[in-house]
Amino acid sequence: MTRRFAFHLVVVFSLCVADRAASQSSSGVAAADSASVARAAWQRAVLAFNAKDVAAARREVERAATAWPVQPAYVWARAVTAQLAADTDGVYSALAAYSALGLGRDLRADARFAPYASRPRFATIVARHDSNRAPLARSHVVAALSDSTLWPEGVDYDPRTGRYYVASVRHRTIAEVVNGRVTRELWAREQPGVGAVLGVRVDARRGVIWATLAGIPQMLGYAKADSTIAALVRVRIADGTIERRWNLPPAPLGHTLGDLAIGPLGDVFVTDSNDPVLYRLWPGADTLERITSPLFHSLQGVAPLPNGAALYVADYSLGILRVDLTTKTITRLDDAPGSTSIGCDGIVWDRDAIVAVQNGVAPARVMRFVVDSNGTRIVRAEVLDRNAAIADEPTIGTIVGREFVYVANSQWEKYTDAGSRKSEWSLKATVLLAVPLTR
Repeated sequence: MTRRFAFHLVVVFSLCVADRAASQSSSGVAAADSASVARAAWQRAVLAFNAKDVAAARREVERAATAWPVQPAYVWARAVTAQLAADTDGVYSALAAYSALGLGRDLRADARFAPYASRPRFATIVARHDSNRAPLARSHVVAALSDSTLWPEGVDYDPRTGRYYVASVRHRTIAEVVNGRVTRELWAREQPGVGAVLGVRVDARRGVIWATLAGIPQMLGYAKADSTIAALVRVRIADGTIERRWNLPPAPLGHTLGDLAIGPLGDVFVTDSNDPVLYRLWPGADTLERITSPLFHSLQGVAPLPNGAALYVADYSLGILRVDLTTKTITRLDDAPGSTSIGCDGIVWDRDAIVAVQNGVAPARVMRFVVDSNGTRIVRAEVLDRNAAIADEPTIGTIVGREFVYVANSQWEKYTDAGSRKSEWSLKATVLLAVPLTR
């Protein structure tokens, strides 16, 4: 998933996600320090593997995993490097640590671990992995759109009309969905100057949609000049007119405005996953306020609290962060025992919890992270939906009544970073799934 900056060491590690790292501490300084330690160790591990020095790579992987023990990529790399070293105890320890995060893989189907999986000693570990990856399909289909090329990303709901609005990465527009089918697209596809549409949020009171645009190669008709497209737009729902546009100035590494949320004061929050900044647009303002932090690396979903005092933001590589909007203090939420909040994409706030689409783990799932009364730590992590048969690549969702409705099958993995189709993947119709919210 290019915009989330996951990278794959397929030949050596066969990792799922290995990005940037931090510690479990909620202290910004401590987390930033541990992030530096873990990243440096990981980089040395990659260099060592490229030099075919497996022993050195293993030492550095262990350092990275010690600095950041809830980063699944590092824990899985511990298992891979232990297997390469024929260290049975090391394999056992690493696979146990991986399952202790609430994650699992098919060890019998992995040629590296199948010999271990057949041993009696590993029976309990294999069972834990199987349990953690087993389907937990509590959701039902809300809509199955006929166009398999839409490439959905964000979704939101208009409670006045009962209509859904789905962002199209590929065709650079927003589809309006009524009774499970697309009734119109808010503007014509592939318009010049309009980037891929990633995030959409409905402001029903004002009759508008807020959306983020990004110039990325995955959109149809991409040209090099489009790389500068990075904008927040306000769209009139009635006729699809873009009433106003806030463009970001160029950045050295470019921008990718991925997700957004509307605060209780009518302010709009936007995340940039490439140039990691949280933006805030006050009602009536001409410019976007910038909020930065050493903890920001790959920002994704954002969820304001109803009281307007704070918000939560998902950092794909660090976990869930809390932003105090008065002091601008940013802290990382401690994870609940036996869980990890790494790899979350879209998030929303629901009563006392963060509902998150966690697509940076395998298989992807929808999680409910219950937060303590102080808002500083996750006290319980609950899997709401793990419906891999349909939701192979979920992204962003929204609350509709007492259900969480989310995009089940985006298409980032079906295309190359340059926007070309991968022949080994088939495209399927866009599906929106709804899962009941507990409590």
